[in-house]
Amino acid sequence: MVKKFIRWVCRRWYVPLGAVVILLVAVAFLFPYLVKRYVEAHSEEWIQRKVAIGSIVLNPFTGVYAVNNLVCYEPKSDVVFVRFEKLGVKADLLDGYRKDLWHFKEAELRGPYVRIEQTGDRFNFSDLLELGGEDEPLTSEEEDSAMAFDVVGIELSAGAIDYSSDILHTPVSVEDLTVSCTRISSAQAAMKFLLGFAIHGGGKVNGGFTIDTDGGRYEVDAHLQDFDLSQLLPYLQDFMDCRKLDGALDLDLMVSDSYVDTTQLALSAAMDLRSLRLEDPAGEALVSVGELRAGLDTLIAAQERFDVGEVLLDKADLRFVLLNDWSDNWTRLLKFSTDTIGDSTVVSSAASESNVFVMLADYVSYLGGQFVASDYSAQSVRLTDCAVRFEDYTPRLPFRYELTELALTANRVSSDRDAGRVTSKANLNGGGALIATAVFDPADIRNVTLDLEVDGLRLPPFDPYTRWYAAHPMEDGVLRLTTKTVLLAGMIDSQNSLRIDKLKFGRKVTEHDTGIYVLPLRLAAGLLKDAKGVVELDVPVKGDLKDPQFRVWPIIWQIFKNLIVKAATAPANLLARAVGGADERELEGVHFQPGQAVPDPQQYKVLDQLAKALAAKPELRADLIPLVDPFAEMQEIALFEGKRHFLFSGATALTATDSSRINSLMNTDSLFMRYVEQATPTLGGKPLQERCLGMIGRDQVSAQQRDMEYARTEHVMQYLLSKGVPATRIAYREGTPEETSGRKGDPGYRFIYDAADTSLNGDTTP
Repeated sequence: MVKKFIRWVCRRWYVPLGAVVILLVAVAFLFPYLVKRYVEAHSEEWIQRKVAIGSIVLNPFTGVYAVNNLVCYEPKSDVVFVRFEKLGVKADLLDGYRKDLWHFKEAELRGPYVRIEQTGDRFNFSDLLELGGEDEPLTSEEEDSAMAFDVVGIELSAGAIDYSSDILHTPVSVEDLTVSCTRISSAQAAMKFLLGFAIHGGGKVNGGFTIDTDGGRYEVDAHLQDFDLSQLLPYLQDFMDCRKLDGALDLDLMVSDSYVDTTQLALSAAMDLRSLRLEDPAGEALVSVGELRAGLDTLIAAQERFDVGEVLLDKADLRFVLLNDWSDNWTRLLKFSTDTIGDSTVVSSAASESNVFVMLADYVSYLGGQFVASDYSAQSVRLTDCAVRFEDYTPRLPFRYELTELALTANRVSSDRDAGRVTSKANLNGGGALIATAVFDPADIRNVTLDLEVDGLRLPPFDPYTRWYAAHPMEDGVLRLTTKTVLLAGMIDSQNSLRIDKLKFGRKVTEHDTGIYVLPLRLAAGLLKDAKGVVELDVPVKGDLKDPQFRVWPIIWQIFKNLIVKAATAPANLLARAVGGADERELEGVHFQPGQAVPDPQQYKVLDQLAKALAAKPELRADLIPLVDPFAEMQEIALFEGKRHFLFSGATALTATDSSRINSLMNTDSLFMRYVEQATPTLGGKPLQERCLGMIGRDQVSAQQRDMEYARTEHVMQYLLSKGVPATRIAYREGTPEETSGRKGDPGYRFIYDAADTSLNGDTTP
């Protein structure tokens, strides 16, 4: 009976079962072919684009559903818009229909390619987005009845994207794109993706991102490796004229944030920049960097906290050139656009807002403005083997200087420490050394104590500046500078000590800046040196930096200028100190009595002081400027001769006693006055001296006065030579009106000091 029942059932159901089998086979094999043909035939009608499909797989037996080798072209073109090798998934649709839970697995998109073009705010797919009109928001019932699904094992492989836009200088291409996700489910809000791709111009990105739709949070963990900076050259050229940008960049970025509450931002980053080189249009290097490594360990917006890791700058080389027209090799390359708004002229960059450098600057500015840290720490900051090369073509001769072996180290700094400390050192133009230490207040980094020392700085390289701005060549000199500067609450207190050894300026040059006041640097240098040939100066600077009228460098220059002018206008003061206790008036000149040819002990003392001063200052020489009024001395000589004739008529030689008797005879002696009046009856009413001059004879007295002046000069010169003063360092000359103004009268000499040139044999020549 059982067998009969089975045969009956089979005879009753074989036709429906066969029909089902045939239907399934048709679905699996025939229907995909019909769909393929139908889509290809109507694609241009639907989306204005030609679509070609290799094959479609709809296999309910294996649960495989896929589209293979699809290509979609741009409208009325053979240019590919979208293509992929395979888009497929595995699913049990019957089970999903019965349980109302659609379970998919092994979702795969293999070899996808997308070509994106943007013009303004329109894309090459904007028309597709507009085909369906605007989507209406889902009602609460529709949201509650949304399909439940679960997708396990999602992978995109071998993808590529080409993106071009009118706001980009060059297209951007992404290759070897891979995206994977373990699970996406309607039952969980968090989705985690792993992503990687290569940038066509050089560089590779790996990382992942997580999205939590319930919490409104996202996390990014991205790693950029070997990014070729030359790709950014067109965008940098929006800002400045430059020919070449080379270098490689690694960047690690970890971000956790909420797109609902931006105060939840937490960020960590690390950057490694290598072999950077930027060249100007002529191929000259503007800057190069061996390596720049920096890390931002943590930035927490809610806590306003920054934790900075290591910052390292190695083998950086900066070249700065000041050109003849006062432009420089950096700013002259910058591109600016000028706009007029109302009565104001606004200068702005020529780069658009979409420029990567503009966006980066805006983002950094935003972070700085939004998250001014009240709590921070920095692990370390180091500069190693860096250099700054400076050239200045504004003087007549170019000035070139190099700071090499520049190094800087900062210890760990945090807002809860008492002080931050930065030390630096550098080699100055291959000779001198710079060492500096700065200690600052972490709570207000504007409060700083700076200790700086410059040692062994050779001054001849500054010759182009001293020639042009001081009209004197810089021939020799070695500088040592120590300074201690305190900046507190905007007030500066700077104590500076200078020690200059072997300071030597050359003779004044005629070609120099026409707007300068030519200072007597050679004389000042000689006067300021001590017995060992060293110049030591203290230059204090104090003031309020908040005062817009306060300028440090003009103050320092004014101090030096006043010192030099004082030295040149009052050299005796400095010489007196060099000689050691001398009266500075004795170093200003020597004075004689009218008719005196031979120095007396007091005048010999003055000449001794002059000899000592010249011995103490080998760089100086002295000119003897006669102060005698020849006519006044002639009158005194005539008076002396008249008295001699009155007392010793006919005597040809006088003893010391005779001379003393003549000098003691009063001019008002009545017998003497009667004697002169009788001898000069035609000169009635004239002064006694005039009558004596007429009595003795003007020509005779004039000859005596000239002989007297010659004798004085010889006695002074011979005495100085006997004291070891080289003949090349002392001379007799007529003074200028400025040198003798108000000083003419009694015989004597004013000492005018000037710098002397040292010859090869050790002597000096004027």
